[in-house]
Amino acid sequence: MFDERMILHRYKATSHAAMAGALVAGFLSLRALYRGEGLRKDLFAILCAMAVTKIAALVYFRLRD
Repeated sequence: MFDERMILHRYKATSHAAMAGALVAGFLSLRALYRGEGLRKDLFAILCAMAVTKIAALVYFRLRD
């Protein structure tokens, strides 16, 4: 049975998974930068996309309330 708790738990799990993915992508990008390999543009693009999406969602929800 679906109820409000399941939807809330699913939302929180997705949010936590996205933050864990951002941390791993950031760590790998910084590790490559510190090792002298240069900035990993693919990982940096993922981080930018996640940040823009998060900020856009926060602004959207803030304006709707």
